[in-house]
Order: sequence, then structure tokens, then C-alpha cells
Amino acid sequence: MKIVVAMMFAFVLYFVVTGKINKTIAAMVGGLTLLAIRIFPDPYEGLKESIDINTLLFLIGMMIFVRVMETSGIFEYIAIKTVKIAGTSVPKLFFAMTFVVGFVSAFIDNVTTVLIFIPVTFAISDILSIDAVPFVLGEVFASNIGGTMTPIGDPPNILITSAARIPFAEFAKYMVPINLIILFLTDVALILAFRKEFAKKFSKEFLSRFDESKVVKSKRRFIMAAIFMFFIISLFLFQKQLKLESSIIGLIAGFFGLLIFESHEITPFLEKVEWEVIFFFLGLFIITGAMEKVGLMNDMANFLVKVSSGSMVTLSSVIVWASGIISGFVDNIPFAATMIPVIKGLPAINPQFSNITPLWYALSLGVCLGGNLTPVGASANVVGLTLLKKYKGKEITFGNFVKYGAITVFISLVISNVYSLILLRIM
Repeated sequence: MKIVVAMMFAFVLYFVVTGKINKTIAAMVGGLTLLAIRIFPDPYEGLKESIDINTLLFLIGMMIFVRVMETSGIFEYIAIKTVKIAGTSVPKLFFAMTFVVGFVSAFIDNVTTVLIFIPVTFAISDILSIDAVPFVLGEVFASNIGGTMTPIGDPPNILITSAARIPFAEFAKYMVPINLIILFLTDVALILAFRKEFAKKFSKEFLSRFDESKVVKSKRRFIMAAIFMFFIISLFLFQKQLKLESSIIGLIAGFFGLLIFESHEITPFLEKVEWEVIFFFLGLFIITGAMEKVGLMNDMANFLVKVSSGSMVTLSSVIVWASGIISGFVDNIPFAATMIPVIKGLPAINPQFSNITPLWYALSLGVCLGGNLTPVGASANVVGLTLLKKYKGKEITFGNFVKYGAITVFISLVISNVYSLILLRIM
């Protein structure tokens, strides 16, 4: 049975990486096949045991929430306001744009963030007659770094925090500071790499061409959206005290948002839920559940123990670097989904690994930050480069992207490695 499940996992991973078949179809067909051939004695019970319903319901709720918030113009308002606050320095504008992208990505999905900010970036680059490439690269990198900061910023974090039962505020407490440092150093590296573009100056006149009030179609709706968003963020921050699962908060965000803003016609919002992503997760959960059932996860855990020679320091470093490099080429969601039960099983194999909490943070840092390595490492990368080619006629080759991505990921993983070792001491 191990060979059958391993071959099915390899089959699905192949199509996820190559794209020869839609990844959701590959994952669902693979998972359903394993259920049909009775890898689990009772397929229905196996399905229930494998699925992380907390993650799936959370994703659905937050997808609805983001679509509702978009209609208020609040995200575009933040983008234009950032431009005006930054003033007339190109480096200062770059820092402002990337840090706001990072902040927004901590709460909504990275692709949506990129779709909001890059058009504003193109408008700025046209007015200033500067190259949009460093800004697009910076914002793409920032979206992936920002997504690492919270449990809701990137799908792997949703999986990790759900499995490890880490509350929102606790996760953010450890992840926000280190990722702000990584983002700052990444920005510095890009400014040095594109120093000619960042040496340009511009007048305050260009700021008047941006009017944030134009994106606010209804002032009442905008104010209500801002209050509601603050309320939802507060629920996440006090999640532990309120004893609410992430899925409950996500569904509150989505359906209370519909109640407040769109209480009659909800079909357009439900249609915008990325059901492809939901079913991709569902298929993955079944496959990883089957891998755990036949003992493959236990084998992988044993391998990690052997490689690390029983050292938590070595194991933490291996997780950061392996997950970071692999996630640059392979979708980080299946990798995270595979690693979660492996890490969970470590204490049963070796008592020295009784405290696995720091390893969850090491995994998150690796899988989320490694996406900056290549153009296909994260969905935001693909979308950002597609927009650049479509609207500016500029194409960044795989090699050129890696040239900047490798610097970013090297900085990220070195700092993450050091930080993971610090967490081993303080947790």
C-alpha cells in the first residue's frame, strides 16, 4: 500500500509542478482514487479523518470577506494615500509601497494585493518616467514576505496554525518583527541593484494627479467597511481569549460582511469564491491523510531524525533551508501539507523532539519566503509578471527573476535560520 500511495502522491505532484493537468483535478482525482481503492478500511471515515474542515471553512469565509471589502474601495484608497504620504523621494516611495503591500498581504491573499497595487504602480511609473520593474519585483517579494506574518496571510500558514493550534496573536507576535526586518533588507538590496532608477527625483506636482476620493463611491459604505475590517482584525487578535477557531472568525467575516453590505444579492460574491483552491486543498488533505495512514509520514519523520542526528538545531535548520529551496520550484501548499504530519510525528519517534513548536515557525518561514526564488514559486509572482508584460510590454525572464529572487531568498533564509535557532532557546 505504501508504494501505491507514494506513486499517487508523485503523480499528483508531477502535474502540480508541470501544469499539464489542472492541479485541482489532479489532486481530487488522486485523492478520490485512494478512497475508491480503500486505502482507508472505511472510505467515509477516512475522508472525515483526513479533511481539515477548519482550514476549508476559513478559506471560504475570508474569500467572501475580501470580495465584499473590495467593493468599498478601501484597498485602492490605502494605495493612493501611501503614494501621497511617501512624498517626492523615489526610495521613500518604494519603501512605502512595499511595506503597505506587505501589511495588506498579511490580511488578504497575495494575488489580490498585487492586483490592487501594481496598477497604481504603473500609473506612478508613467508619471515619473521611471522603470516599473524594480517596483513590481519589490511588491511581489513584499506580498510573499507580508503573507508570512500572520496565520491568514498565506495558505501554508493557515494549514500550519490550524494543525498546531497556534492562535493568531501568538503567531503574529513571533512572525511580524522578523519579517519586517527581512522586508527592509530585501528593499535595501533591490534599491542597490537598481540604484540608477532610485537616484531620480520628482516634484510634488505629480501627487496632485492622484485622488483617493475617486475610488470611494459611497462614503457611508467606506466608513462601515473600515469599522468592520477593524472588528474582524480584533477578533483574530483576541482569538485565544474568545476561544474561537479561525474558521468561525472567517465565516463571521464573510457572512456578516454580506449581511451588512449585500444582504439581498449574494450570488456574485459566492461566485468569486475560488472553489478551485478549496477543492485543491480537499484533494491534498485526502492524499496526505492516506500517506499518514500507510506510514509514509512516519518514514519521513524517521528520515529527518536520522539526518539531524537527534539535534533540534540541525533539524530546524534543515527545515528552513529545505522548505525554502523546494518551495521556490514546487507549490508550497502541498509541501506544507506533507510536512505537517511529519513534524507532528517527531515526538513519538524521538523524545528529544518533544517541543516541536519552534519547528512550525521554521516551516512557515521556509515555505512562504522560498516562493520568492523563481517566477513560479508563488501565484503573486506569476500575476505580477503577467501584468508587467501585458500593460508595460516588459518581460522578466526566468533567469533574471532568479537573479533578484535568489538574493532575496538567501537573505530571508539566513535570517530565518538564525531566528529559528533563537526560538528554540526562548520557547
